[in-house]
Amino acid sequence: MTWLYVSLMFHLIGVGMIFTLLFAGPIIEANFRWENDIRMKQHSAKLLRSVGLLSPFGALVLTLSGIGNMVSLHIGFGDLFGSAWWLGLKLILFVILLAIGMVISPKIARQRAMLLDQINQINPPEDSSEKLDVLNGRQTVFFLVNWVLVLLIILLTIFKP
Repeated sequence: MTWLYVSLMFHLIGVGMIFTLLFAGPIIEANFRWENDIRMKQHSAKLLRSVGLLSPFGALVLTLSGIGNMVSLHIGFGDLFGSAWWLGLKLILFVILLAIGMVISPKIARQRAMLLDQINQINPPEDSSEKLDVLNGRQTVFFLVNWVLVLLIILLTIFKP
């Protein structure tokens, strides 16, 4: 077994970790929205945050194995913007995906957790349901953007121009 095969195996493991998030996130989000009991909503929100903790590990595995793939295939950094420009574009899309996942998703999760805590109080804010709807909409956009970026990365992988 060569280093390329080992690196490819770990790359597939990283892809599996990211796809776990891409599939589990919207399912847990749907459960969050369908649930009427505030405590169950809080539980779904915590579960979504827990599943989200997998993303840094998936990103690390993908990054390290991607570097391993490049080394094994003798692709240099200069090639990413030359002959292997499609790979450079994949890298840029992956960095955007990581940035969005590290900044936007945790922010939405914190805001929703604080809002759910406020709703669970004796005197919840009057506009809490509207605020929750706005945060839910942001979460939906986040999931859609993630899927679009991942699909673009997959298309670039399949149809290497």
